[in-house]
Amino acid sequence: MTNTLKHLALLVRMESSGLKLGLTGKFPEDALDQTCERVETFQLQNRLRTGNDNTQIQKELVRTPEFAALYHALCNDGVDDRSITSMLQSAVACDEQLTQYPKEQVLAAAGTDIPLSLRFYYMKFYLPFIKYEEEGEAIIDNINAFPATEREELSALTDAQKNMMRQPFLGPYLFNWNNNAREALELLEQNKPLQRVLTLLYRQGVALDLNAARLKDLCWVETADVMKFRRLLAAFEYDTEDIDAFFERWLENHAGQYDLNWFISHTAPLDKGQRQEILRNDLSYLNALYSGRLHLDFSSIRRHQFPILTYAVRHGKKHFLDLVSEHSELFLSLGRYALLFEDKFCEHCNLNSLTARNLQACDTVERGSSHFDLLEDGRQYTFEEMWLLWQQDEIYVRLYAMLTPLSVDRRLLTLRQLLKHGLVSHHMEDQELEQLARCLLEKPFSEWYRGTFGHIRGLTRRTAMWLLRKYEQLQVFIQEMQSEADAIFALNNGAVIAGQKNWTQVRAAVLTMDRDWLDLKERFSITDEFVEQHREPVTNFLLRGGSAMVRSLYGYLQGNDKAIEALRRIVQAELMGQFYALKYFADDLQREIRYPISEVQEATWKPNLTLKRGAFSAEEADDFYFTMRLGELPRTTCLSCWDGNQRDCLLAAFDSNKKMILIRKGEDIVGRACIRLTKGAFQRPADFNFSFADLAQVQSADKKRAADEMLVLFLERIYTSRLNDEEVKTAMKLAVSLVTQKAAAIGAVAVLARRYLGCYDRDQYVGSHFYVYISKSKNGQQYLDSMGGAAVTSHKEQYTGAVFLVEQAAMRTAAPQKEDELYE
Repeated sequence: MTNTLKHLALLVRMESSGLKLGLTGKFPEDALDQTCERVETFQLQNRLRTGNDNTQIQKELVRTPEFAALYHALCNDGVDDRSITSMLQSAVACDEQLTQYPKEQVLAAAGTDIPLSLRFYYMKFYLPFIKYEEEGEAIIDNINAFPATEREELSALTDAQKNMMRQPFLGPYLFNWNNNAREALELLEQNKPLQRVLTLLYRQGVALDLNAARLKDLCWVETADVMKFRRLLAAFEYDTEDIDAFFERWLENHAGQYDLNWFISHTAPLDKGQRQEILRNDLSYLNALYSGRLHLDFSSIRRHQFPILTYAVRHGKKHFLDLVSEHSELFLSLGRYALLFEDKFCEHCNLNSLTARNLQACDTVERGSSHFDLLEDGRQYTFEEMWLLWQQDEIYVRLYAMLTPLSVDRRLLTLRQLLKHGLVSHHMEDQELEQLARCLLEKPFSEWYRGTFGHIRGLTRRTAMWLLRKYEQLQVFIQEMQSEADAIFALNNGAVIAGQKNWTQVRAAVLTMDRDWLDLKERFSITDEFVEQHREPVTNFLLRGGSAMVRSLYGYLQGNDKAIEALRRIVQAELMGQFYALKYFADDLQREIRYPISEVQEATWKPNLTLKRGAFSAEEADDFYFTMRLGELPRTTCLSCWDGNQRDCLLAAFDSNKKMILIRKGEDIVGRACIRLTKGAFQRPADFNFSFADLAQVQSADKKRAADEMLVLFLERIYTSRLNDEEVKTAMKLAVSLVTQKAAAIGAVAVLARRYLGCYDRDQYVGSHFYVYISKSKNGQQYLDSMGGAAVTSHKEQYTGAVFLVEQAAMRTAAPQKEDELYE
């Protein structure tokens, strides 16, 4: 009871003192009671009650008894709670207390006209060391001018940089103009003579616009050069208007010593009229200073061409200046985005080494980014190197810089091999890039690909590049790898191979460590005896990622028992090494399309055809893995086995009359189109049930044929990725050529979806209303996206009539049609 009464009395006293009642849960009651007493002693009640946001202040009053007296003094000095709170928060950030500092300093800092968040730092770093009133004013002005986005950097300045804040020129020269104040301070800190020059110019009233880049241009200034600037002021007769104009031109011209020396070398100073004529514009300035060094029509020089000319003059690039004078028409024709005018080009390429042929090669009308700033500072590169790196992805420039120990020829050879096939991904981690560089320093990519990795069957260059990025981790396994599937599995399954001594152990471990496989094994009732009997194809299935794809599709098909059983049979056949025995099971082909197929035709249909044109190739594909990935090639679609919203139709692609055509650009798959062997007719035939074969049973064939039907090879719409419009057209033409050739070999008529219009030789195909037979899939549901109109799913066998592109040869043998039934 006594404690309750004491607690209630404390609450009443706190409320009277203006303390927030919420403090009772955070501090002992004795401390709160003593705080109330201090508040009453210094008569702070009204201030605490009327304050809008003084929580930090009230906590400090409880934590630090000495703060009450300081707070009282701050209140009497007219300092508001926002300023006090900000200083308290800054002190906490420095692991300090405001009461550690003399009251006079706190009062002086709190009343200073600088941002609230900086007042504590001003007190901590500057106020105690100010000797003169002018210093204090300069520091306050510089702090106020410091870019708002970088003010948190003020507390991190070095002692020397903080000392520089006394310099009155910092604010107007540096901080008011750019957001790289910290970098500018670091550069200026390293150059004491330049500090003296800027002090001189500031006292003379000269206006300057400086930033980090311009300070780098001024890095040449030494103690002996300070006198040059005194002579410059005298040469301009201390006319600040003309001096300001000079520095504007000079700094824009990268602050070369040549310009400065030109003005101070005149025996008699130029008069104001002469100075103003020279400084009137870029052209008049360049003409006056460089007319003896360049034999050009100065009125024809464009703005983007000035910097390299002035750079050449400043650095004595006489051969280059002669080259420009001799080939002035060629130089003046170079556009803004020419290699010659790229940032850092002059620093990394010796201009005196350039030829007229180089000038011609460096022009372009396309704007791009060249990451020459990533090259090693101070290192010179040949024009051929710079040209090859020009507008390449940042990752290639970074890699090239790492290959510096190699000869120029070796570096160029290596880079060309990588660029030719686009092998370096910009998503590469830093440690992977460093590992790749170590490998390429050892030998060129071609020697790795054909030599070290030459035994790996079907290995693509892209996967070989991936192996180099992970070479240290995988080196012990590489010699035992047999196929690209092995390499891809190793690259994707670091956890599985970790701790294994060789590839044989990895192959054994995958059977017990692959969680997707263990789940499927149980769901499909796959016995250990079955696995042992078919160990090799089962292991290959897992190494090629089959279990993950099938497990994902299985989860989506839950509840569809027919589809689950179809999937089980397909997977079982692949695990037995008999996938093609299932896909092309006896008589399935002609039973699917209800059309007689000869043994010769079926034997011609099964092998996969490949065509190549330049960088592009087209190939038929029908194996288990490509078919499972159909919805991912070359980009994700609704048939993706991972997340496609129509992936219940994916199993229809395993029907014996269906394949796909893959279009490659180099090694990359950039296009995909499905083809189906079926039948069709110009007139609709009369209307007319089917499942995957169980390998233990034999099914009979239906050899019924409608007299007006013909065997058709139908090319469905194409899906492409990472191709421009012209390349898409090339890919479509290649697909049409393959289908045309395949159809001729089978003895079928090639029919194309309408979107292939114009992708063939003139008069080879003609638009006509035609009926294509859509066979019933063993899967039941199938996806149709090329039958005219919107894409649909269907489980029926039916004839679909629309305007298709039909081989002209078929038109000659068809029944006569009216003219308006033909479409161009």
